[in-house]
Amino acid sequence: MKKALFAIMALSAILIVAAAIFVPASAQLTSTSFGFPVIVQSSDTVAFQQYTADALDYEDVSIDFPVAGCGLPFGAVSLAFPSIHQTSLQTQSITQTSFAQTSEFAEFAYPFVGVGSLGLPGFCF
Repeated sequence: MKKALFAIMALSAILIVAAAIFVPASAQLTSTSFGFPVIVQSSDTVAFQQYTADALDYEDVSIDFPVAGCGLPFGAVSLAFPSIHQTSLQTQSITQTSFAQTSEFAEFAYPFVGVGSLGLPGFCF
């Protein structure tokens, strides 16, 4: 039994050595790329706005005190309190116009190394 086990192990070793000799060694190389990508962003904005607001306020008040004491809790006032009449008219108009123009420019660059299909950017992005 020991001899059979030894024979199997020896035969396995011989087959492994033969395979190592007769099977050629090979490797599959992958592409490597280097670069320095640059991101550029530019924008322009133009804004124009105009609005108008109109307001009107009209008030009219008349206060009359009766000469006889009818309806007043403190009696007749005769000529002590004159009649009061007031009229008020207010108008207001507001117009505002504004204009704005802005320009922006941004540029960002970073080193980049790509190995195979896996990109390994220089700043860990």
